[in-house]
Amino acid sequence: GMATEAMNSNDGATATRLPSATGVLSLLAAWGMLLHARKCDPGLGRLILSLPFLAANLCLPFLIPSEQVVARACASGQFAWWSNFKIIAFCCNRGPLVGLDLKAFALVLALPVSPLEKKSKRTPASRKPASASPGRSSQLAEFSRKVVAKGAGLAACVFVLKHNAWPGWARACASSSGPCARPTTFSNYVTDFAEALGLYTLLGVLEDGLGAVSANVVGIQVEKSFENFFLSASLAEFWSLRWNQHVAKLLKCVVYEPLVERAWVRGEGKARQRGKPSALRRAVATAATFVASGVMHEVVFFYVAGVMTGGWWTFFSLQGVFVIVRSKTPPASPPASGPSCIAFSSFILSSHLLKNNR
Repeated sequence: GMATEAMNSNDGATATRLPSATGVLSLLAAWGMLLHARKCDPGLGRLILSLPFLAANLCLPFLIPSEQVVARACASGQFAWWSNFKIIAFCCNRGPLVGLDLKAFALVLALPVSPLEKKSKRTPASRKPASASPGRSSQLAEFSRKVVAKGAGLAACVFVLKHNAWPGWARACASSSGPCARPTTFSNYVTDFAEALGLYTLLGVLEDGLGAVSANVVGIQVEKSFENFFLSASLAEFWSLRWNQHVAKLLKCVVYEPLVERAWVRGEGKARQRGKPSALRRAVATAATFVASGVMHEVVFFYVAGVMTGGWWTFFSLQGVFVIVRSKTPPASPPASGPSCIAFSSFILSSHLLKNNR
């Protein structure tokens, strides 16, 4: 009887381990097909060989328990969105994976980083963030300093959100009888600010920290995730040049560039594209890029909460509308004040749509 019970117990343990073993073997097979896809020409054939790995990335976030909200959100962003977008771009002969050796290819695919690109000469100098191209050791030191600073900011945000704590003068203001005597409203403002700053510092710690690892292990220079976003003179500059450059460039090479060039695979549309793309085509591509960003934010939120609220899609779709409208208006003077007020006013007003996603 004991032998039979032991055998049944072993069978149960084997059955429990079987899905994990099957998953590992499936992932290895998908990785092998992706490596074979690197040898194929860009296009449909490369995409077909990459489909198993794309599917595996969609499943990986579910390995993290739903109670681990932050970990699952990071995993869904990295695998279901960023890693898959890199593969799709690679199938189009675009994006950060093109031209990399195997070691760099695997690292850039597995981490939320992109190799540093040269600044476009067509970008107006007034809109270029002032940044040099540092060497390996200097970039590693720079990323390390940012990780420490943003880690401290993240810890402060977590403390405020967990304990509903803020400085004594703020509590005194909230409890006074003056015009700011609205404890609930004031607390909401503090919570909203802490959540926004916490998201920024979390992304900074994640992407800058892994960027430092990438620069140290492989020796490649990687894009800065954030480039003094508070100095943005417009929403276009904010989204395209300063905020989360790793994601912005993925959206550009997967959505914007194919629409503007009228070609899915880079190089195939040169015969059809004569001169510069029309303003209408650029506007459509811009709108589609922001819509795609909203859809992917909804996907990440679905992995975490199990629902799609539509708030993320609406928010980013409106950002696209604001960017297009702003591009059709004459520049304000001085350039550092007027556009900034307009840009961030529209940003803050539309961000109200995300309050239900808290």
